[in-house]
Formats: sequence, structure tokens, C-alpha cells
Amino acid sequence: MLPKPQRIRRSQDFKRTYARGRSYPHSLMILYVVPGNAGVTRFGFSVSRKLGGAVIRNRIRRRLREACRRILKEVRPGFDVVFVARRVAATQDFAALEAAIRQLLARAKLLNQETPP
Repeated sequence: MLPKPQRIRRSQDFKRTYARGRSYPHSLMILYVVPGNAGVTRFGFSVSRKLGGAVIRNRIRRRLREACRRILKEVRPGFDVVFVARRVAATQDFAALEAAIRQLLARAKLLNQETPP
């Protein structure tokens, strides 16, 4: 699980990220990025009810959180990042979700240069 300081929980933080952030689309999800706290990068996850019931939505969120936790040390500090899952994300395995997150973070130039993708 992601440490508490690295989670976006408040509604106003999500709204600020959507309104002021830059978006990066992918077939599985959309990434929104906005400069935030200088010391730490925070992650938020949004999964719509259109994707399924609570069990499905929570499974997708857990997978996204775990994928972000695995690459946390490679991510540059100082940003607020929100992932919005698309409908096809519900049918994908963990490896596909993790690869999509890496691709999106690399496109947003949030991965450290010295670490390989």
C-alpha cells in the first residue's frame, strides 16, 4: 500500500488536478499531472461506477496502487498525479496495468532519468 503522505484523498485536490493539470491519455487509463508539494509525489485513483460493482472497482484501485508503490522510488518528487481508469482496465491483468502506468509516467517525464523504464 502507498504511504499516507503519498496519497491524494481530498476532493478539492482531485478537482485541482483535473482543472489545472495536464492530461496524458492511454487506452487503459488517463493520467492527470499538476505540480504539487515540492517534497513528495502524491497519487490518486479514480474508478467510475461504469466499470462495475464495488468489488471490481476496488480490485482495479488495489492493482493501480500496488503498481504505483512498486515504481515509487523511480518517480520524481513534487507532483500530484491522478489516474482515471477506463472501462477496458477492468479486464486487464496486473502486468498490463503496470506497463500502462510506466508508459504514462514516462510520457509525462516523471520517471528519474538514471533508472531504466
